[in-house]
Amino acid sequence: MTPDRRRALLALASLAVIIAGVSFVFWATRPVPHGECRIAFSRVTTIDSKPLTERELDEIGRREYEKAIAEGRCEAPWPRWRGWVD
Repeated sequence: MTPDRRRALLALASLAVIIAGVSFVFWATRPVPHGECRIAFSRVTTIDSKPLTERELDEIGRREYEKAIAEGRCEAPWPRWRGWVD
């Protein structure tokens, strides 16, 4: 194996290790919900009213989840690594 080829393989292996490390750190520090937090809502409609779209339902769920966190009924999401050391 030539020295140039050996250097190229070493550089490629180093790049792969760096990418794997950065990916792991990104994954480990992403905030994730933990514990159980139930959100429910109801809606009164008439016969002529349109059903909510998936996007509207997701928005209502997100808003209610944030409200539950603010009120202390649910714990806020925390980085994944905190679950490993608690």
